[in-house]
Amino acid sequence: MKTTEWLKHYREICSVLGIDEERDRIAAETLSNLLVGWSASRQELSDLLHRGAFAAVFGAGPSLETDLKQYLQVFDPERAVTIAVDGAVKVFLAWGIVPNIVVTDLDGGDDVLVKAAENGCFMVVHAHGDNIEKIRRLVPLMRGRVLGTTQTEPIGVLENFGGFTDGDRAVYMCEELGVKKIVVAGMDFDGEIGHYSKPRPLSEEMEKRKKLKLQIGKTLLETLAAQTTATLLDASNTSSQIKGFRKTTWKELAQK
Repeated sequence: MKTTEWLKHYREICSVLGIDEERDRIAAETLSNLLVGWSASRQELSDLLHRGAFAAVFGAGPSLETDLKQYLQVFDPERAVTIAVDGAVKVFLAWGIVPNIVVTDLDGGDDVLVKAAENGCFMVVHAHGDNIEKIRRLVPLMRGRVLGTTQTEPIGVLENFGGFTDGDRAVYMCEELGVKKIVVAGMDFDGEIGHYSKPRPLSEEMEKRKKLKLQIGKTLLETLAAQTTATLLDASNTSSQIKGFRKTTWKELAQK
């Protein structure tokens, strides 16, 4: 999605959620300044994404553990490029698996995100107005490859691949960088919020806002599906449907 088109979506989202664009820019500038001189490149990320037969994006929804277990039963972990969305990386590391990429706005738990970086994950860190303090605290602790993203116009060394929540942004990232087959799992935009989606209990107001963000993410994925030539599949063990994503199973994919 072209940046100009994305920014139209972004400003609509800002209006709906009351997001302060200037705070988002401050966050982006903060992250960019921290990454100057050692940021990973767009090309490095693209090269990594094209090493597998497809990209498997694991969200932090309620079906995550089931979906990951079923994936590991039928696939060699090296066959696909695995992408853990924020707190989903906690399950990967607990099971002794290192995903290739972690897409995060730093909500997934401080220790586990730093550990993921230490274990060699390519970290795609997103800046927005609510995580400035976490950017300042956690990014300097990350070792290895770190690429920053923003939801505003591109600032400094940061990229803007489109997408709003970590899950849909991971899919937008894959599509933008030319991945031809993208499979999502552990994603449920319509049901309960996954245990690994937030590291702390949510108040009623926070849960309502989170669910609104998930609906925005779902709408963005459906918008992308209507525009892309990439094959988009959904292996999540949920009844949730994302228009333009064909429901499948890991077993079915392994037979192809």
